Amino acid sequence: MVDWRERASALVPELRAVAMTEEWSCHVFFSELSQLAAEAHREQDDDVLRRAYGFAHWCFHQQEQFLENAALISFYEHVFDDWDLREEVAAWLPVDVLPKVRALWEWRWPKEQLDEVDQLLAGLQPPGRDAV
Repeated sequence: MVDWRERASALVPELRAVAMTEEWSCHVFFSELSQLAAEAHREQDDDVLRRAYGFAHWCFHQQEQFLENAALISFYEHVFDDWDLREEVAAWLPVDVLPKVRALWEWRWPKEQLDEVDQLLAGLQPPGRDAV
């Protein structure tokens, strides 16, 4: 089994204490990571964004289904929760995640909001898409 805690600590040392707290699941870590990413979007901190989105994308590609699901449910499903950051967020979303997370967005959002996100995501070539 992959040790997500070690990977999280290495990529996002700002959240090492959260990652290494055994009582907390990766869902708790993703909640904290989402907040860190939103702050990094506001500060235009590409380094933090690359590491945060890189960790989520790494989890999405692990063989353990629970890590993929955790990334989808506890990170990608909520990336647009701060609607004011939607344009910045859209630029960082990996194309391979979109088909799976879009189904979650359909369940949560009104059609107008989903249409706007679809337009934002159409044809974007995000910065920092390289996995870390």
